[in-house]
Amino acid sequence: MLKRRGKEYFIGLSIFLILLGGCSQDMQVSAEEIIHNAIESENEITDFYGKSEMKTFEGEEITGEMVSEEYVSDDDMKTVSEEQLTGSEVETIIDGEKMLVYDKTNESVMEVDTSEMGDIFTLSPKENFQSIIGMMEDSHTYEVIGEEELLDRNTFHIKLESKEANNLLGDVELWVDKESWFVVKTISETGEIRIETEYTELDFSPDFDKDTFTMDIPDDVEITNLDDMFTSESVTLEEAEDALGQEFFIFSEEDIQLTDIQVYELSNEEVDLEIQLTYRTNDDVPIFNLFVSSADDTEIEDPNMEIRGLPAEYEEMVESLTWNEEGLNYSLIRMDEEEGVDEIVEWAEDMVLSSETN
Repeated sequence: MLKRRGKEYFIGLSIFLILLGGCSQDMQVSAEEIIHNAIESENEITDFYGKSEMKTFEGEEITGEMVSEEYVSDDDMKTVSEEQLTGSEVETIIDGEKMLVYDKTNESVMEVDTSEMGDIFTLSPKENFQSIIGMMEDSHTYEVIGEEELLDRNTFHIKLESKEANNLLGDVELWVDKESWFVVKTISETGEIRIETEYTELDFSPDFDKDTFTMDIPDDVEITNLDDMFTSESVTLEEAEDALGQEFFIFSEEDIQLTDIQVYELSNEEVDLEIQLTYRTNDDVPIFNLFVSSADDTEIEDPNMEIRGLPAEYEEMVESLTWNEEGLNYSLIRMDEEEGVDEIVEWAEDMVLSSETN
């Protein structure tokens, strides 16, 4: 179910898709040297054209097959993607200020403000590679499998293996161009899901015309801002209970303080409401957000710990803790790494019902 966190997940997924587009000690050293060389390299590719194929498998069954064309010039980026199994087509443009996503099949356009997100959508190939490694350096081990030639380019074949079975990104293999550090091919595998992405065409000296980074949107197609898809307001605990239809557990405010309560409702669904509680330290440092919603459509599929004596899941990649209790789903997302997971779990033992503090 898409909740308020859908905005963060949508943006995070977009970033991840753009980024990805037998081991011995000697191999491990070689991998470190490759990463060091990429960091030290002054070779920056700012313009390129690429065509890629992305296939998604569930077991041995292919469930998705996307062909995409990318046009990149400094801060401007355009992607045209077509789903081969369904025929759906999506066009995306990013210019440093906003991102427009045009779903031609459903005749809808979504606009996302990216002005405060830095250059996360316009990274160079070298920065892409560095970002992938950076995302996984603590959660994965890495090794050099060997060297292979793809698209007449010499690549390093690198494998990143998750240290934990339930990691969101799973195991990933990269084929990175030795000269430009462009990731030419990726294979990611999480559980039964495997995604293979490979470039079939690459041009690092493209000649784009003036209309390349424009989007032709018909007059009758409505543009919806992502922020407008979510409505919210600050409320009291009692008002949050009324909105949710029942009382819920909150953290005791001995060591931390509850500074804001928001009720989020997704405007395009009949029933989709979520309470967001923001907690800060007594020194007013944001520490975590707690999201509370109905647990009707939510299951803890891969519990790897317990919270309050209940099955819970900790996802290291997004620093989240999730559990179900008395018909509600609780999802906590850390904002400050100063407070460890163990300490938060300990605090959770002392949670009290919201009605007890009204």
